[in-house]
Amino acid sequence: MRLKDYGRNQKKRTEFISQPWLMMVGADVSEAKHDACLGTQTGVICRKLQFANTRDGFKLLEGILMKNMFEYGCKRVLIGMEPSGIYWYALFERLKGCGHGVCLVNCKAVSNNRKTMDKGESKTDEKDAYSIFDLLQQGKFFLPVKRDHELRAAYRLMRRYMALKKRTGQLRNQLRAAIHLSFPE
Repeated sequence: MRLKDYGRNQKKRTEFISQPWLMMVGADVSEAKHDACLGTQTGVICRKLQFANTRDGFKLLEGILMKNMFEYGCKRVLIGMEPSGIYWYALFERLKGCGHGVCLVNCKAVSNNRKTMDKGESKTDEKDAYSIFDLLQQGKFFLPVKRDHELRAAYRLMRRYMALKKRTGQLRNQLRAAIHLSFPE
């Protein structure tokens, strides 16, 4: 079963997660560095993994994923992250380009799940990565909406057109006021 085959069906999502050949990664994304927690349905392999938000950092993560996939006999990887801010886009595109399954986890669910975990309610990037991993194990995630580049470009052009149209109306009104002052008759 492929990742996108289950859609919003909770039963199929749970079946997909319970596969023994699936490695799951919870990634807490931030501006400069990302924290990750990786494991399988049976347990955590590495709870504290940190990599930079650069190409070299992404290559480091890919190398660690390949090494652990071979070592634990996993065929596929599912990476979950919070869609907070804009910092997740680069990691999402890189992992998607490498053929890994990438999903998103609700930010509020991560916060609530972290509060139920041991070692207090304090927020750290390591705890958030583990919380995301835990939500992946429970099957509480969703797939991001895929928008094609042409639609994004059309939307951007439409916004620009509407801004220019608004500005044209403002300039027309200013010109009318100036003409009235210049030619009082």
